[in-house]
Amino acid sequence: MLAKATMVFAQYGSRFRASLVPLALGIAGLSTAAAQTPDSPTSGTPGSIAPPSIPFERFELDNGLEVIVHHDPALPLVAVNVWYHVGPAREPPRRSGFAHLFEHLMFTGSRHVGDRFDELLEAAGATNVNGTTSWDRTAYFATVPREHLERVLWIESDRMGFLLDELAAKDLRIQQGVVANERRQTYENSPYGPSTLALYDTLFPTGHPYHGAIIGSIRDVEAATLDDVRRFYEQFYAPSNATLALAGDVTPAEARRLVSRYFETLPSRPPPPRPARATPPLAHPQRHLVKEDVELGRVAFGWLAPPAYGADDAPLEIAATILAGGRATRLYQSLITEQSVATEVGAYLDANELASIVYVIATAKRDVAVGDLEQRLANLIRDLGRTGPTTEELGRAKRRVLLELCTDLQLLDGGGGESGRAGLLQRYNHYLGDPGFLARYVARVEAVSAEDVERVVAKYLDPNRRATVLTIPSRTPPKAP
Repeated sequence: MLAKATMVFAQYGSRFRASLVPLALGIAGLSTAAAQTPDSPTSGTPGSIAPPSIPFERFELDNGLEVIVHHDPALPLVAVNVWYHVGPAREPPRRSGFAHLFEHLMFTGSRHVGDRFDELLEAAGATNVNGTTSWDRTAYFATVPREHLERVLWIESDRMGFLLDELAAKDLRIQQGVVANERRQTYENSPYGPSTLALYDTLFPTGHPYHGAIIGSIRDVEAATLDDVRRFYEQFYAPSNATLALAGDVTPAEARRLVSRYFETLPSRPPPPRPARATPPLAHPQRHLVKEDVELGRVAFGWLAPPAYGADDAPLEIAATILAGGRATRLYQSLITEQSVATEVGAYLDANELASIVYVIATAKRDVAVGDLEQRLANLIRDLGRTGPTTEELGRAKRRVLLELCTDLQLLDGGGGESGRAGLLQRYNHYLGDPGFLARYVARVEAVSAEDVERVVAKYLDPNRRATVLTIPSRTPPKAP
């Protein structure tokens, strides 16, 4: 999806290093006739947009490594993006958080590279170097000058095939501590973190792979032994369970030659089975109050929707954008501008393999009761499901979604592992087996009608299927001077 949740819900990056990737313009077929900003008024549907495409070639090595190559010589850069198809969706019981733990361990060293990972990439002028974990995959990525592509492929192949040669008990202990501290900083000791955990645990009961958080439980992570970690690596970190995407100034022929050189000798293993678990919506509404040491209360709604890229994905994306995609939206205008009962609002579709999640969130102004804000927020969502959006709202939401897409397509790899051209190719390939899904996705967005929005809001954002978490402030506000 284009508007993945960017709050604490979305994903974890072990290194938290942000680097900008220079714009790579000139994508074949990419253009837009919409000159207005997303919040500009319009009396009709958005201007026509030529179907964008990300030209690519795909091949597979004998050991099962899948390779996707997008050639764009506009800039002398190449984005290298590796997806291992493992996240909480595939973690064995009592192994929650192992995918994210490995995101850290993969930076500790391998047989031939040693612990010089950072040194070698920095010397090569690499940017956007990071790793992230989501519900369904773990991604490692870097963007480098084209003359250093071979160095990055060597590094990635070494840790794909020879990580265990260097992994020691002390490395595991250090990273277990880092992950435990990261979880505490993100959830237990972070504003609204306990509320977020309560929402997850309500939507995904004990036993569901998504139960808890992507980062996993401290108990499971701290209980991991070196043998546990070795078995996990041998099961999931193999060419047959990975996809390598290259985007930028590299031809498919050159990519095939280099990838074969560094990866084809790695042994193949039987790929682990893909999860096939239905996740029905909640059978009845659930509501929780969570006291936190914060000054402002918050209302968080959550619903379960079908898995990523189903028929109703685009209407749900548009519905979330209509609700809170900018300042000219229903929630912002009503709760912040007109009623002055909220300080911020948000609506997000987080599309995943076992279930998508729709979040709608509002933070209360001081002295506004969260129960009152809860009712106002619920009424606005209900109204959208009863009467649908106006023509103006629908057009503005489509323009915003498509503009975000066009902005994303200017990047070889936008960071996070699933944005930019390399990330989108990976995402479409993982969920659909079709890296070239982009044009069809755009067509789906453009085809969304007001009736579609009304229908999906009424169907999926049903108050009888809603998880509600109210954050109750326990901190005493400071007195005015």
